[in-house]
Amino acid sequence: MAFSINAWNINPNRVWFVRLSDAGSTISVELYLTHADAEAQTNLQASGATTGFGTTLDVTLLPDVATTVIVSFFQDYAWHLKVSGADGDATVIFQVKEFVDLDEISHPIYRNTDLIATRATAEIDAHTHAVIRKEITLGSHIPDIEPGDIVRVNSTRRGKDELLQVVEHQISAEISAENTTLTSTLSVAGYLALKR
Repeated sequence: MAFSINAWNINPNRVWFVRLSDAGSTISVELYLTHADAEAQTNLQASGATTGFGTTLDVTLLPDVATTVIVSFFQDYAWHLKVSGADGDATVIFQVKEFVDLDEISHPIYRNTDLIATRATAEIDAHTHAVIRKEITLGSHIPDIEPGDIVRVNSTRRGKDELLQVVEHQISAEISAENTTLTSTLSVAGYLALKR
């Protein structure tokens, strides 16, 4: 096994350098502002240790006496991070980047932990997914299709097979002396995850 970070709950949201090392019977966790500090073990910001070796072990950090950035809990959990490792694992330094680059939400309505999680999820979804809209005209009218329904669109000619969500269903009619023809035109949306 090698040392690893499994969960993160540190505020402020910024770039951190985390040094994990074998402290004999525990995993030592040290928090730094730069990689050079983490290598030299200078300008320590906060530190803590696990209660042994294993997987996803809770670590609560305590600030160093010379700290320049005070750490706190991002969410109302009793740990700052969770780590894994075994006795004898080599020391490793992780760079943990900001987990979101959006401005902090500080409106008092979001001090409720349930609302914070809901709003954070909505903000992350809004900035990490693109909505791709298409219009599809069907050869006939399908009266059962409703906005919100999921439809499968496939084309062997174009090599496409995708699930799309119906946003709008327009019905057009062509009236002649002999008959009336109804046609459905669907406005559909596909969702694409954005990556850097």
